Amino acid sequence: MTEKETEQVQIVVDSTGLKIETVEKNPKNLKLTSFLENPIDLQEFKNKTKRDVTTSVTNGMEYHFHPKINDSIYYSYNFISTINRPIEINEIIVFKYGKNQQRYEDKTEILIELKINNKDSDLGKANLIGLSKTELESEFGTNYLTLDNGIAYSNENKVLIIELEDSKVKSFRYIKLSTEKIDKDLIEQIIK
Repeated sequence: MTEKETEQVQIVVDSTGLKIETVEKNPKNLKLTSFLENPIDLQEFKNKTKRDVTTSVTNGMEYHFHPKINDSIYYSYNFISTINRPIEINEIIVFKYGKNQQRYEDKTEILIELKINNKDSDLGKANLIGLSKTELESEFGTNYLTLDNGIAYSNENKVLIIELEDSKVKSFRYIKLSTEKIDKDLIEQIIK
């Protein structure tokens, strides 16, 4: 997805005379960029969580970000909530390496993917479930890919795929990708 580039001309007068500069009128949405850079504080989230958690080693998908680090694994945290019936699960996939890769308390792990299906206040700014499409546009802008039942925002190698139901967020996936070429084909491959 390409960011719409709108420019305006700004005239600046200094001691040497007139200078004409081109200035970007609509800079990239800083809230979106910031969110995609760090949607949650993973360690804080894991420390706040008082629910049951299951963990497992998993295979990274081809589209996942693959750091070139030996002695590493992909790990899945499944945060289970039994407050509502049926059991609700939000999944977080991380890349772990080095001496702490088998430990839950690992400050070196890299967030790869969030699969969020259920509202959770511990997610902080990533607690998007239930937000309206209008609220998303107000927060992250209108420069997104339109999907059959949702939208997708992206920046560099990160994507936020949002499933909508009645114009409200039903679920979403945040993914750190192995590519910066994000298009509908890649999104469809991911949501299969």
